[in-house]
Amino acid sequence: TMPHHPTISIHLIIFCSAPILLNLISLIPLLRLKKGRRFADSPSLLPLLLLLFTDISLSALLLFPLYAIIIQQDVFDEWNCQFYGAGDMAFSLFEIGLATAIAFDRYIVTKNPKWGTWRSNLNYGKLLFIIFVLCVLWSGVPWTGYGEYSTFTDEEKVFCSLNWRQANPESLPSTSVPSLGIMGDKGSPLHENTHRYIAFLTATFLIFFLIPVCIAGAFYYSIIEHVDKLNSIENREENGNSPTEICTWAPRNHVSKVGLGCLLVSTLPFMSYGIVCLNPFKSKFDQLHVVITPVILSRISALLNPIFYVWLNPDIVGIEEKLLKKLQKKKSPPPNLRNYQTINLIADLPTMSFPILAPSAPRRQLPQIPPHLLSPRPSPTPAQYYAHFGDRLHPDAQLV
Repeated sequence: TMPHHPTISIHLIIFCSAPILLNLISLIPLLRLKKGRRFADSPSLLPLLLLLFTDISLSALLLFPLYAIIIQQDVFDEWNCQFYGAGDMAFSLFEIGLATAIAFDRYIVTKNPKWGTWRSNLNYGKLLFIIFVLCVLWSGVPWTGYGEYSTFTDEEKVFCSLNWRQANPESLPSTSVPSLGIMGDKGSPLHENTHRYIAFLTATFLIFFLIPVCIAGAFYYSIIEHVDKLNSIENREENGNSPTEICTWAPRNHVSKVGLGCLLVSTLPFMSYGIVCLNPFKSKFDQLHVVITPVILSRISALLNPIFYVWLNPDIVGIEEKLLKKLQKKKSPPPNLRNYQTINLIADLPTMSFPILAPSAPRRQLPQIPPHLLSPRPSPTPAQYYAHFGDRLHPDAQLV
């Protein structure tokens, strides 16, 4: 009988149900267009819609290993494992391509170049269809001998993915000679399979990961530079000190954060595949938790994509309007009108004055000479009065 894996089952349930539920809920604001707006006039919604469906598909693929662990039976054989692994790889590669297409669309919307008239639902549909076909064709390359899809263990066939043990010397068959090393003798089947696996892994990393990520990063960097230039002090003074509304897919003053977040959540979780493929640590690939860990970590992308691409998009959800309404509700309550009415009634009384309501400003006083600085003066004698005033005095004043 198959052993129990309660920890793996819990993680599978979380990373299978939560992304599916969140992406289905995110379809509601995406499909509920604003008044006077049609889906045909909004080409930006097409890659976002396909991104949500891709996330749902990637999360739904975890139902197969979850079902196998619950019933404790094998669900994969040599044939259905090939189709399951190819589907998982195709949707994973297509998600990175969609992230690059969304960055390209946001570049056109923000900078509005002359060739921006190419932006339409028809052209976007053709471009995304070509990307999806390339991903499907590339996921079938392991069928030609360049790599392989495997269940990793013969005891528990509950999961299937690209076999990254082909370049691991500890996972070589017991029939191989130990002295051959990791590559085997030149011209041997082991040597050829290892070379093909490394060539396929390198090409996959360059074509479907490194180049798209660099292109998307260049688009977002150009967008951030353009927005900072338009919101600079010199440009705002020319426009009457008013902010320029040019970015409709990110909240105001948060363009760089949302752009960087979209790029990271769509690509960084898939680096777990690169870690196990390079195999810098010695791991026992016979254990199920080692095999299924990179798959679970890659589903973080499906969980966070709707948050950054839909719920932080003011053009879809209108998060700025909702935040402004909440801030207005949290403002100070209106003043109590009864107090103001009582004060007005008291002030209108004609026979009473209340200096407390209108206090008068204190008067300014001139500086005074201190008393100790004043010199005493003797009173004048009658002779001094007569000499000073003369005939103006009374005639009898001389007899005094």
